[in-house]
Parts: sequence; C-alpha cells; structure tokens
Amino acid sequence: MRVVCTHALFAYERLAGIRIASGHLATGDIDLLFDARARLSLVAESQPGVDLGREGLIGLLRSVDTSFEPTGTGTFRAVNRDGFMVDLIQPLPKNRMARTPRSRIGTSPEDLSAVEIEGLTWLVNCPKVSAVTIDTRGYPVGLVVPDPRAFALHKAWLAARDDRDPLKRGRDAGQARLVAGLVVARLPHLSFDDPALAAIPRALRDRAVQILPASNEAEDSIEPDW
Repeated sequence: MRVVCTHALFAYERLAGIRIASGHLATGDIDLLFDARARLSLVAESQPGVDLGREGLIGLLRSVDTSFEPTGTGTFRAVNRDGFMVDLIQPLPKNRMARTPRSRIGTSPEDLSAVEIEGLTWLVNCPKVSAVTIDTRGYPVGLVVPDPRAFALHKAWLAARDDRDPLKRGRDAGQARLVAGLVVARLPHLSFDDPALAAIPRALRDRAVQILPASNEAEDSIEPDW
C-alpha cells in the first residue's frame, strides 16, 4: 500500500530535510495505491475489535475515526464527518481479458473496492521509499511513497492529459516541478537517467528536462529566504 497523492509530499520533505509551503500540501483526500499482484500485508498497531482480514481498510479507518463511511456499496471511497476522503486505487491489468485481480483487502462487503486507473502501473513497478513524518498531533507516522522521480514524472503526465480537470492539471504541474527541483537540489544521488525507472515509458522519462529547474534555479532554491 503506497500513498500516491499530495500527502506523499510530506515524505519527500522529510527525506530532503526541507519544509514545503502549505499551499502545495492543501488537500481534502488521500489516494492509497493497492498492488493486487502480490499478497498484501498491512502492518498496524493492533486495535481492539478490528479484524483486518475481515473488515479490511474500512475497519482500519474506523479504528482511527469512527465517522468514516463508504460512499456506497462496492465503492472505492470512504468519507468522514469532516468530508475527508480516502480512495483505494489500483493499476489497470495488462490483460483486460484475464481474471480480474482482487480489489478488496478484507472480506466484508462493506470494505472498499479498489478502482482501476490508467498510469498507476508505472508507480507500482518503480522503486518505493519510506519516511517517518509527524502528524498534526505530534506523533510519528510512517509513509511509503513512490520514488520522488517517478512521482514527478507521473504528475507531469497527468498535467498533460486533456481529460484531466483543469484545476487538478495546474496542481499536478506545480507538484511535478516542485518535486523535480527538490530531487536536484537535495537528493542529487537520484538521477532521472537511473535504469531503476525503466518501468516508466521512455517518452515520459525524456520529458524530465521540461520539469527540471535550470542549474541556477536549483542552487538558489536551497538558500535561506532572507
């Protein structure tokens, strides 16, 4: 299970040792990428009365906030009383005629059922990174997210899609440039020419130059703003 939405930025700022402006982090939902190809293991603190094998993701969410409810039968989305949304997503299968991969974590009919979305196969097959961040209460939270280079390239791909919501396209483009600049300035050991990114189509990897900052911009971005 990987966090593949705006919340992944919290892990990247931790890895880079910087603070990302709050405007880039504002969001009212979280996307969890479910890799159904392999056996899924969830590591979580044991909660009284929560059976992950039966209740699945919705049970885990309710152990944190009892107001979480699925938006419908067989839905991929749960919402709490504050309107915060959690989406369970997974890649499109390579062979659409093959047996449909499992889409639920638990066996409960109330559990979320992952929706298939184009382009997620790249994020599943690319390296992943993890970081311990701090939540709003001051407690540590471990996040598993895509490699920041894969995240930036995927966001650039989304921003170029004509069928993408215009508002989301602007945010996607901004996040692509932000994370690409963060990699250049703070994580120089991560190269966009790395063979580890081979799961991403060459045509998309070649677009990296469009989101990478100029050399002088990368140097200036790590200087204190005073």
